[in-house]
This record gives sequence, C-alpha cells and structure tokens, in this order.
Amino acid sequence: MLGSLSMVHVRLLAGCIATCLCLAATAQDGTYYKWTDASGTVHFSATPPSGQKAQTLKLEGAAGEQAAPAPPAPAVEPTPQLEEAQGAYRKRACEAARNDLAVLEKNRMVVSGSSPDAATKLDAEQRNQAKLRAKQRITQFCETGNKP
Repeated sequence: MLGSLSMVHVRLLAGCIATCLCLAATAQDGTYYKWTDASGTVHFSATPPSGQKAQTLKLEGAAGEQAAPAPPAPAVEPTPQLEEAQGAYRKRACEAARNDLAVLEKNRMVVSGSSPDAATKLDAEQRNQAKLRAKQRITQFCETGNKP
C-alpha cells in the first residue's frame, strides 16, 4: 500500500513538472488571451480563440526575461512513523513474494485476477518468468537494507 501511494506521488509530481515545462514553452512573449465561452467557462490561452472576442493579457517581466532558479528543496528526513510503515510494507511484500514463489514451484494452477473462473495453467516459459519476478521481489523486499 505504501509503495503504491508513493508511486501516486511520483506520477503526480511528474505530471506537474511536465505541465510546468509545457506552460514555460508556450510563455515565450508573455501574451495571453482570456475569453468566456457560451456556457460561462473562462479560458486562458497563448493563442487567440477563433470566432470569439478575447481580452489580451500581457504578463510583466515575461518578455524574454529569465527567472532566477529556485533554491533547491531541503532534504526531508523520514519520520519514525514512515520508517515503521515502510518496514511493515517490506515485510508484507516479502511474505507475498515468498508465497508466490512457493505456489509457482509446485506447478499449481494460477488464478488471474480475482475470479476463479479465470484460472489458467502457465506454460513453462510463463512459469519461469513468474518465478524470476518472484525471486526479484524476494531480493528487493526480504534482504535487509533494501528499500522499495
């Protein structure tokens, strides 16, 4: 759960960075247009709308000036609660990986998803790939010092 939560944060951060880069690329001369559509929604754009009356906005300091770089964010030390949660997550992930490997080594049927109706028998190559992934997860989560 903690691993997927941090993955959400990573994706959100990546999306914010990509949005900022796109906005910075379009903010070449600092001229923007503001208009309201028929439903009352206000829009802002770097290009004027076609067939709409738009207000021209000029951003101060945007005409070719480059902003000073932001200072680097200070490093954040993990709290004891975070370290405890990460340890519990690693323990659960380790147990799950070991259980998966045990099932795969016994050549049992593997259920895909949450429906027993979707049970499938893996061929030798699929089973070997699944074993390899389970062993990688065991190395990642069960060995001390490794963090997700």
